Amino acid sequence: MATTIYYLGFIIAFLFIFFSLDDLFWDACYYFSRRKRAGNHLQMKDLDTVPRRLLAVLIPAWNEAEVIGPMVENLFCSINYPSSLFHIFIGVYPNDSATLREVQILEERYPNVHGVVNPQPGPTSKAQNLNQVLKFILRFENQKRLRFACFLIHDAEDIIHPTSFKLANYLTFQHEVVQLPVFPLQHYPTWRTFFKFITSSTYADEFAENHYRGLLAREASGAFVPSAGTGFIISHSVLDKMGSQDIFEEDSITEDYKLSFRLGELGIPTRFFLEGVERVLDNGKVTTEYIATREIFPNTLREAVKQKSRWIYGISFQSFSFREVIKDKNFPPIFKYSLYRDWKAKYANLLSIPGYAVFVYFILSLFYVLPPVYPVWSLFWWLSVVLTFLMVERQVMRGIALKQVYGWRSAIAGCLIPPLLPLRAVWGNIINFLATLSAWRICFFGFPKNRPRWQKTKHSYLPPEVLLRYQRKLGDLALEKQIVAPSVLAELLREAKEKGEKIGEVLIREGAISQEELNSILAEVLKSGYIELDNHSVRITEIAPEGLEKFKKYCVMPVAITKHSVILAAGAPLPLEAQQEIKESLGGRNLSVVLSSPSLIAQALQSLEEPDSLPQFPRLGEKLLDRGLINEEQLVEALRAQKFYPKPLGEILVEMGLVRPEDLEN
Repeated sequence: MATTIYYLGFIIAFLFIFFSLDDLFWDACYYFSRRKRAGNHLQMKDLDTVPRRLLAVLIPAWNEAEVIGPMVENLFCSINYPSSLFHIFIGVYPNDSATLREVQILEERYPNVHGVVNPQPGPTSKAQNLNQVLKFILRFENQKRLRFACFLIHDAEDIIHPTSFKLANYLTFQHEVVQLPVFPLQHYPTWRTFFKFITSSTYADEFAENHYRGLLAREASGAFVPSAGTGFIISHSVLDKMGSQDIFEEDSITEDYKLSFRLGELGIPTRFFLEGVERVLDNGKVTTEYIATREIFPNTLREAVKQKSRWIYGISFQSFSFREVIKDKNFPPIFKYSLYRDWKAKYANLLSIPGYAVFVYFILSLFYVLPPVYPVWSLFWWLSVVLTFLMVERQVMRGIALKQVYGWRSAIAGCLIPPLLPLRAVWGNIINFLATLSAWRICFFGFPKNRPRWQKTKHSYLPPEVLLRYQRKLGDLALEKQIVAPSVLAELLREAKEKGEKIGEVLIREGAISQEELNSILAEVLKSGYIELDNHSVRITEIAPEGLEKFKKYCVMPVAITKHSVILAAGAPLPLEAQQEIKESLGGRNLSVVLSSPSLIAQALQSLEEPDSLPQFPRLGEKLLDRGLINEEQLVEALRAQKFYPKPLGEILVEMGLVRPEDLEN
C-alpha cells in the first residue's frame, strides 16, 4: 500500500508541478504587463471624442421567457448611449411560444428591438441561432440603408455595464475584435450564504482570476485571447472579410472559442480590455467598478457540471487539433503555448482529487506518526514542499484578483476558509473534475442523438431594486468624464445629503464644475443630448414672431427646423408646461429639447436682432430629417461630434452608419 501511494504521489506531484510552472509563467507575464499598462490606461473622457456609431446587439434565446424582458428593460434604463443608435436582435424559435410572446411585447414597446424567428424549431446550436440573426441583420441593413459599426454578442441573462456601448464604439475604431471581461454575480459573503451559494461562488473565483489576470497576461504577451461568448464585439469589417460564409461553426458547442481561433488563423487577433470607472458609494468610499458583463451562474452541482463539461469538451477536444497547431508555421510560439494551456485542461483537471488525497496525507505526516511514504529531505519530500508552495501561490494570486473585483470579504471567503485547502477552491476543483470526466465521456460516446445541440442552463435575473445600483448618476458621469476628483465628489455628496440639496447645485456652488460641464452631464443622465451652439448651428426661418418671443422668454434657440419638428437648445431642462407653450407657438411641430451652454444661448439670442447673420436656408441635417433618413437624436449626436471631429456633417453621418454615401449624394 505504501509503495502504491509512494509512486502515485510522485507521479501526481510531478504533473502538478509541471502544469503549475505554466501558471507561474503567465503570472510573470501579468506582472510585467502591469508596468506597461500603468501609463497606457484608456482615459474614460476620450470615449466622447469620437462619433457614436450604430451598434447591433445579438441575443440568442431559447426558453428565456423569464429573463429576456427584464434584461432588455434594464438595458434601456441603464445604458449610457443614444437609444436610436443601437438595435437589439433577439434570435428566437417558432416552437418557443413563451419567449416569442415576450419578444413581441418588447418589439411593440421599443422600435429598435427585433425578434428574429429561426427557420428551424429549437433548440438548434447557439452558433446556428447567431448565424441566422447575422443574416437577418445584413438584410435589415440593405432594407434600411444602414451600416452597423460592430456587433455585440450577449446572453439573455446579461447585465450590461452602462459604459460598455461607448467603450465598444471607441475600441472598434482601432480594433476589429474585442472581448470585454465577464464577472459572475455573487451574493454578499456571510456564514449563511457561504455554503448556500458555494457552487455559483466558484464561478466568481475562476472568472475573477482569469479575466482580471489571465487574459491580461495573454493580451500583453501577444498570445491567443479567446472569446467568452458574451461581451464579445466583432467589427463589421470582419464580416466583410469573411464574405458569405457563416461566422460561427454550427457543429461547435463552444462557438465563441472556435470563432476566436478561426480569426487568429486569419491574422485577426481578439483584443482584451479591462477598464474601470471610479464610483463613490453611499458610504463615501471610492471604489473601481470594471466595465464588464455580469450575470448569474448556476448554483447546483448538476447544472455546473453540465455547463463546464460543454466548455471543456468544446475547447480541449473539439476546437482545434493541438498536433496541427504545433506543425502550423503561421502561429507564433506564444500563440501555440497559450493554446496548449487551454488544451491541457482535459488532463490537468483530473489530477485534483487524487492530488488532494496525497497532499492531505503529506500534511498529516508532519504532525502524526504515519508510514514514512515521503522520507524527510528525500527528492519526493522536496517535490511535496514545492507543490505546497505552488498551491499557496495560486491561492494568493486568486485572492488578489477576488479582492480587486469583489472586495476583501470575497477574497477571504474564496481563499482563506480554511487556509491551504479553502473549501470554495476544493469544491470548484471537484466540479471541474466531474465536468472533465463528463467531457471524456462525450469524447468516447458522443452526444445524445449524435448531434451537439444547445447545451444551456436555466437562467435567472436580478430584481429591479437591485438593478438600480448599476444605473449611472450625475456624480458617476462627472467622475467618468474626469471633471471632478473622487475625493472632492465624496465630500460634496456628503454635504448635499446633509443639507438635502441636489448634487448638481452643490457642485456649481462650490466651483467644482461649470454650468456647461454640468449640462453636458445632465444631457446624458436625461438622455436629451448636448451640443455647443454657434451661428452655424441655429436658424430661425419659418418661425412666427410669437415663436421668437417664446425663445427669448425661455432662453432657447432652434438648432434645426423642418415641416414637422423643431430641435431646441436650452440652457437648463425645460418644464413640460414651457415645452407645451413653445410647441403651440410653433404651429404644433414636434419638439425635441437638447441642452447647451447658457452663455452660448444668450449670444445666439442676441443674434435674433440681426437675423441676416443666421442661416435662412434648409441644411443637410434638416433635409435628412424631412426625408426620414435620420431622427432628431441622431442629428444632435452628429452635431455634437462635429465640434471635435473635424469632418463635414455628411461624412460624420456616413461614418455613424446612418446614411450611405450614395444616398447622401442624392
